[in-house]
Amino acid sequence: KEYQETKERFEFLSKQVEDLHACIQGLVVVVAELDATIRERSETAFRSLDREFNQFFKRLFQGGEAKLIEIQPGLIEDTQDETFDDAPDVSKGFAGIDIQVMPPGKRCKSIALLSGGERALTSIALICAIMATNPSPFVVLDEVDAALDESNSRKFAEIIGSLADKTQFIV
Repeated sequence: KEYQETKERFEFLSKQVEDLHACIQGLVVVVAELDATIRERSETAFRSLDREFNQFFKRLFQGGEAKLIEIQPGLIEDTQDETFDDAPDVSKGFAGIDIQVMPPGKRCKSIALLSGGERALTSIALICAIMATNPSPFVVLDEVDAALDESNSRKFAEIIGSLADKTQFIV
């Protein structure tokens, strides 16, 4: 009788273990699908943000180029490179973002090498790109144009006006 009970219990537990292994395999498939979906959507959003950032940068600087570059884990890049062609492979995720800009008539620079006014304009371009790609219901901006001259403040106001149909601004 004990043998029969133990055998039934063993068969029951064996079936449970098989079910758990099947569930684990199913979860592995779901996790892989989610990872692929997340990676695809992240890459799409990043490309869109990069494109908008470049457009706002050109608008504020009246030309030039701006690029967001994904930094992969363990990858050491030379941020002083003069080309944008060597962007890292994004299939393995990334550890951060580097901003490279080329104001009109200047060489490619990291944002750390820009003047205060150029940094302010670059930051405004990035903020506007974020608002254009993922609008918030409202945005509070405090003295954003403090470092800008009158012509750049006017450009900033025009950009805010163009984004005002998606977001309410408090400036």
